[in-house]
Amino acid sequence: MDEYQELISVLPLKTVEYAFAYGSGAIQQKDENKAEKMVDFVVVTNNAQEFHKDNIAKNPQHYSLLRLMGPKMIEKIQCNFAARVYYNTHVNVGKRKIKYGVISYENAKQDLLDWRWIYICGRLHKPVLDVIKPKDDMCDLVTENRRSALHSALLLLPESFTLKQLFHKIVGLSYTGDFRMIVGEDKNKIEKIVEGNYEELLRVYEPLMNDDARLSVMTPAKVIQDGSTTAIYHRLNLLPSEVLNRIQRNMNKAQKRQRDAEEVIFSLAHRHDVAKTVETAIGGIIRPISFSQTAKNAFSAGVTRSIIYSLAKMSKFLKSK
Repeated sequence: MDEYQELISVLPLKTVEYAFAYGSGAIQQKDENKAEKMVDFVVVTNNAQEFHKDNIAKNPQHYSLLRLMGPKMIEKIQCNFAARVYYNTHVNVGKRKIKYGVISYENAKQDLLDWRWIYICGRLHKPVLDVIKPKDDMCDLVTENRRSALHSALLLLPESFTLKQLFHKIVGLSYTGDFRMIVGEDKNKIEKIVEGNYEELLRVYEPLMNDDARLSVMTPAKVIQDGSTTAIYHRLNLLPSEVLNRIQRNMNKAQKRQRDAEEVIFSLAHRHDVAKTVETAIGGIIRPISFSQTAKNAFSAGVTRSIIYSLAKMSKFLKSK
């Protein structure tokens, strides 16, 4: 942990509410060497413009030529497009390289609670390293996000399954519909995360599973959930608002009817395509965001860093095929 705190200490931290490290440079994945990887961070700030102002003054080399437009414009680029995250990548700190995304507290809250973009919230479905500890309100948002991930994953599973199957579904949620899983990402990424982090996933999700009266963990090889219509209806109602909005829109469009959310969810709970409907809704949120945020990252990184980053991703993708 000390190494990661030292890496992030190069940033101005007075406006930072929460910072975590994620990805294969921070979290162990099967058959991967963390020490060789670039370390990915997310920084949640209560004042994006002030953060960028201080950071440009302290670390101008972290930014592309966009820094010349000033912190106010960078805040606008961050807070008005794609997943509301502004990334600086391939930053040298000592012997390591880091990449860090900056998001405002309000945008982080919106993603964690509502799954508005399923970007930051998706990273927090999985184990992360809390480099700057979250305050109580942020802790609650992270827990609620993970509870939503559990409900979503359970809706994608049959009545009986294993813990490993559950963790596969949870980890895989944020990759649903992501074009990078077709070209650009390691094909075995989900498996590597689950295999390398099984105990940590258990630590994160066991308390939430224990709180769920409709779920019974008999053994790691046998988990049983209530598959009744009432239980499915209950879980559907607990999905984040953006997912419910997508379900309502998709079902009304398919059936050429206009029904309110409650009627749509009640109807879906009685059908046999719940998993497919939920997965389609989640993918419908992620797909356009994965395109737009990737384009935004390339724009903010600048041409040279974007090419280097893309080549590294493509190399991992080809090795995994």
